[in-house]
Amino acid sequence: MKFRMKNSKFKIISKFIWLSFPLVGSPQATRRGENPSLKGLRTSRNDRNGRNFTYGFHIPLLTAYCLLLTLFGCGYHLIGSKLVPFNSVTIKQVQNNTYEPGLEERLHNALSREFINQGIEIRNAGGDVEIEATVKGFELGAIGAVDEKIKEQSIIMKVNIKLADQGKITEFKTMESPIKITFPSTGTVTESVAHKERAMDKACSEIATEIVSRIVLIYAK
Repeated sequence: MKFRMKNSKFKIISKFIWLSFPLVGSPQATRRGENPSLKGLRTSRNDRNGRNFTYGFHIPLLTAYCLLLTLFGCGYHLIGSKLVPFNSVTIKQVQNNTYEPGLEERLHNALSREFINQGIEIRNAGGDVEIEATVKGFELGAIGAVDEKIKEQSIIMKVNIKLADQGKITEFKTMESPIKITFPSTGTVTESVAHKERAMDKACSEIATEIVSRIVLIYAK
């Protein structure tokens, strides 16, 4: 499975390196002479009081830290630590039980992207597991109005999921986006439609992320 390193994880690694540096790279105030704990590159100088400061870097540890920063800070992925015991998935045709057209294709594409981002292969048939998705509800809500004219709307979308893994069926009912999806309903008709379509894509993407997270939690138990 591929893991993308978010900014928060990069900060955690940076913090770890910063806290570890007193052990491997900070100035060590010592008496004159060698400090046996500093093995690597050394340089020294005297301060105004005649004390000798020895700077040491433990080369193997410093190299490892630099490698971590290179891997995680430059957009690379770690491959091999799988959170789910399957390598491929078949996403059956999404059923749309609402009057909003196109939701089935948007959700199918969002699910495919999310699994691919997690390193899972998408197969038209014969995947290690099968997923059935049904859009059960889609509503638009008014959340902002001026002079009785709606200026902003929200999208409420509900999805049922069925996961089949070697005869075992797991179901998730009424999955929704964990965040509120809104869009402006001002401007021309064309602009309003474009805002709505982007919001629907966003809702499908958030729901797909939530679905994959739930699946990971199921196998983590």
